[in-house]
Amino acid sequence: MGIASLKQRLIDISRHGIAYARELAGAQQKYCIRGAYTHRNKYCYFDDTEYKDEYQKEVYERAAEIAEHAGLSTIYDVGCGSGYKLIKYLGQYETVGFDVPETLEFLRRTYPERNWTHATFSDRSHPPADLVICSDVIEHVMDPDELMNFLLSLTSKWLVISTPDRAREYSVFSRFQLGPPHTDHHIREWSFNEFHRYIEQFVDIQEHCHPHPTHATQMIVATLRS
Repeated sequence: MGIASLKQRLIDISRHGIAYARELAGAQQKYCIRGAYTHRNKYCYFDDTEYKDEYQKEVYERAAEIAEHAGLSTIYDVGCGSGYKLIKYLGQYETVGFDVPETLEFLRRTYPERNWTHATFSDRSHPPADLVICSDVIEHVMDPDELMNFLLSLTSKWLVISTPDRAREYSVFSRFQLGPPHTDHHIREWSFNEFHRYIEQFVDIQEHCHPHPTHATQMIVATLRS
């Protein structure tokens, strides 16, 4: 390890010590993330249209298993990106892909026979689907509470949601453990336990796992509370 790397590591360890002291002093948690965490305060559009199923493939495969075993027919994908995974793994169902206006032109041009739309998180005009997927989207939005309430309005029962596990993505004393994330496109990132606590405020969690043995993705399968 070079001198510059050693200095940076010592700085990062010092930051963690300061963060721990802040938490002992009562630093307030936000969205169930540790109190000393720094959340990014500006949204940055992420163009996902060049990707296929390099990441989160297992999230869609699990959604497809649920749809088949439960005899479902309608699927919504909120933040569908390129649409590739939705069409490849759930194309036999009636689907609607939701994304931002910047992405819709690509989706409608690439899959003109499918249904693509944009909706604000306050929109309650869509009839509930049997299952809603929201794969690696929540870390991109400024207010995840608004997103979660939108997702609840869209599903009649099933929700499959994923996000990176901060504890898996970075080393223990990485400065990114304290936020903001290393990529400008992420507002915040949850650890495994933090994400569980956050999501269980809204739904009944049925499964929570890392669906890929080496990727940082954590996935929750949940159902609406009766």
